[in-house]
Amino acid sequence: MTSVKENNLLNTVNSLYPTLHDAEKKVAEYVIKEYFNVIDMSVAELSEQCNVSEATIVRFCKRIGLKGFHHFKITLAREINNPEKTTHSPTIHLDNLAESINNIFAYKIDELKQTASFLDPKELQKCLDVISSSSLVHFVAAGNSIPAALDGAYKFNQIGIRSIVNNTPEMQVSVAHSLTENDVVIGISNSGNSKLLLEIFEIAKKRKATTICITNHMKSPLSQMADIILTNISNEKLFFKEFSFTILPAIAVIDTLFLLLTKKNFDRSIQSISDREQALSDYKY
Repeated sequence: MTSVKENNLLNTVNSLYPTLHDAEKKVAEYVIKEYFNVIDMSVAELSEQCNVSEATIVRFCKRIGLKGFHHFKITLAREINNPEKTTHSPTIHLDNLAESINNIFAYKIDELKQTASFLDPKELQKCLDVISSSSLVHFVAAGNSIPAALDGAYKFNQIGIRSIVNNTPEMQVSVAHSLTENDVVIGISNSGNSKLLLEIFEIAKKRKATTICITNHMKSPLSQMADIILTNISNEKLFFKEFSFTILPAIAVIDTLFLLLTKKNFDRSIQSISDREQALSDYKY
């Protein structure tokens, strides 16, 4: 059963959302949008608002790692009363840009704080160990996650960690077929449902390469296949529930790996950066 981290119930709901049944998703959507009101509702009132049965409410609570509705309300109350919990509204008004800017940045800052709280130090340590000893790091991504993969490969190469990335599916799959047991694949997918990345991870596992998943959904198909999971948190659907294009949390995870890897092999990293800066100096004014 998934456990809810302290003061992270709403993030857990967001992360597990793709794994919920349709009726449970109705509850999740309502809770995320109306959590301040939910805290004062009975199970009957919540079921009426969500247009689901009371049994669905209880199943939803258990699916996110809680014992039942009472446990859910206690956990939610504790999170809402957390002094660090933002009180900004998830709204954007074109006729009030100052308020919109504050709302957007408040939630972006929250994303980074929440991502930090979800990163498991033990999983990070595994990443540092396998990446440091790897022959090659292959960054893979699709769609709007590709810029994060490009950023990761560039930074890792800067500190002497041989890394590659390609934005065409054919090349990503082709490279996967050349992986060895000394290589690492880092897949970046907010949803964790990318067919391309699932195929690449399947190939990588057959080639005995280590797979690392950076995703917003801890129980996604990609997470289930990965050797190591790094969870990031995205709140963008609070503004537009139809889509989420943010890559800021994923890039923050990559930055964390980059800085920790630099520290782990400091002398080599600094020399590698110096060599590259010198080689590229003719291209700069």
